Amino acid sequence: MEDGNMTKAAPARRRPAHETVLDRIHRSMPSLTPREARAAGHLAATYPIAGLGSMGAFARGAGVSPQSVLRLLAKLGFPGYGAFQAALKHEVAMGLPSPLDRLTATSKGSRVHDFLDRFAARAAENVASTFAQLSRADFERAARLLAEPKRRLQLVGGRFTQTLAHLMALHLDIIRGNVLRPDAQALAWADRLADIGRQDIVVVYDIRRYQPDLVRFAAAAAEQGAEVILMTDSLSAPAAAHARITLAAEIGMEGTWDSAAALLTLGEALIARVSELAQPRLKARLARIETLRAKLRGDG
Repeated sequence: MEDGNMTKAAPARRRPAHETVLDRIHRSMPSLTPREARAAGHLAATYPIAGLGSMGAFARGAGVSPQSVLRLLAKLGFPGYGAFQAALKHEVAMGLPSPLDRLTATSKGSRVHDFLDRFAARAAENVASTFAQLSRADFERAARLLAEPKRRLQLVGGRFTQTLAHLMALHLDIIRGNVLRPDAQALAWADRLADIGRQDIVVVYDIRRYQPDLVRFAAAAAEQGAEVILMTDSLSAPAAAHARITLAAEIGMEGTWDSAAALLTLGEALIARVSELAQPRLKARLARIETLRAKLRGDG
């Protein structure tokens, strides 16, 4: 599955298969020294250009020594500058493959094992990897923002992820109310943006191949003071530059299509945590909703 066109370091915490060099930087930031962080920031700001030149040029551009660059690369899991550049060049060469590209590649692979067993194992691995890599602090911050009933919540998603956004909206509308559900018509997004301000929370779903209009929506919402939460597949997704909180899930699968299983499960985890945070207010709200439903059915 892809928006716009549907289609692993330490043994204790294996890197996800699709992890980019930029993902490694984001994950390693808390452990970096000031000089290493400066080099990492320079690379992130110019990604991937700075890393494609010589190490001397990279160091000069970052304002650090070559030794600081090498120490940074070691923390990112690279034995040297050559391996680091090879990873960047591989990312550039691979780009974002289309479903047709992936179907062609899969057709050349082995079909020995049972398909359903193989598929289920990979989907389960995606969910486990997502939760192993997830920042607990970011998850909790996102849940607490979503649990604030006085702040209006708007959700938007891409060609396929708007389904996930709509599912979250349906749940949160029951739990806390004051929720605007995703509009399938991108032309209507300007109408939504016109009313967005500092009291708004905006949840954006966007996965590869990332939709430029969603990135612009996130940027505009942030410019107007909204708190943006990005649900995506990579910490280096374009819209992450405009999000206060980015939560990434594994979506890669063998074969033609990616999988939304981990992203769906991550969204459901948020819904469950918001429900916990909404207690005991939620109990009274649900009772009120059930009373009104009975009235509408003519039972009362």
